[in-house]
Amino acid sequence: RPGWPGWDLVEVHLPESEIQNLIVELRSATAGVGTFNAKFDHLAELTGKVADQVLAGRGAKAA
Repeated sequence: RPGWPGWDLVEVHLPESEIQNLIVELRSATAGVGTFNAKFDHLAELTGKVADQVLAGRGAKAA
């Protein structure tokens, strides 16, 4: 919570594909009290491992 001692506010940019399990991981890391807000910021080309995972998932759906 803003202004509360012991609470941190972290702002990050994550690909939407990485947000799917974020609440589970966040709650696990914060003893169930962590929260997050998500909003669209911008489009960007995916590269590397994340791009490979997305393409593999799309290929599986097309078959």
